[in-house]
Amino acid sequence: MQWVKQLNVVFCTMLFSFSSYANLSDFKVATWNLQGSSAVNESKWNINVRQLLSGEQGADILMVQEAGSLPSSAVRTSRVIQHGGTPIEEYTWNLGTRSRPNMVYIYYSRLDVGANRVNLAIVSRRQADEAFIVHSDSSVLQSRPAVGIRIGTDVFFTVHALATGGSDAVSLIRNIFTTFTSSPSSPERRGYSWMVVGDFNRAPVNLEAALRQEPAVSENTIIIAPTEPTHRSGNILDYAILHDAHLPRREQARERIGASLMLNQLRSQITSDHFPVSFVHDR
Repeated sequence: MQWVKQLNVVFCTMLFSFSSYANLSDFKVATWNLQGSSAVNESKWNINVRQLLSGEQGADILMVQEAGSLPSSAVRTSRVIQHGGTPIEEYTWNLGTRSRPNMVYIYYSRLDVGANRVNLAIVSRRQADEAFIVHSDSSVLQSRPAVGIRIGTDVFFTVHALATGGSDAVSLIRNIFTTFTSSPSSPERRGYSWMVVGDFNRAPVNLEAALRQEPAVSENTIIIAPTEPTHRSGNILDYAILHDAHLPRREQARERIGASLMLNQLRSQITSDHFPVSFVHDR
């Protein structure tokens, strides 16, 4: 199976300053499993997701699992994304008003063509330079791929591992690692740092132990997880795996990026069995 289907994009003509986003720790990253959303009831997007993106502590990049349907106010862009078997669509979404717009980009992959519930999305304040799809070793009919976007030399993936104990998580991480370390046709990828963020459906200590069977991966990545449960079951299921291309493992972002529940951003009742988690620079 081909692990990666790189998505070629037509670049936006707008110019951005990359000085403010030089390292993974310069981004405020968050993740949340919405537990589905329907076109009839958009409150999870229009209320909860909007709150996670708002204010000084709002996320720059939000990974969404079980994204359901996008809000009707999200507008499909004319940007051309050539894709393989897994589509990624780009939308703009105005969090502000017509007179005072506050635009974000949504990268949306409708994986659940039946119930339209367990889809993946990434909401970003910056338009992506490139998009990636990375598959696990499991059947595409069973396992969801990782969906990623690149901003400068930083890549951010959203993942939703299998509910049966996250059995596809190890091969997903391995194949993402290989994408950026063993790509002769794209040697520049070795210089990309990346984060894999989402619902792994297994405890971080469990995944860390399993990754020791992949020493090349485990020696060059680090797991960043909150100490509090991220699921109503009392388990920690939502966290991040990070690879900083510029630092050896012992100097990875354990001391620079911390994980915590993002409950202070929500001013309404959580409508999911997962709690949102943020990953920000420790100060």
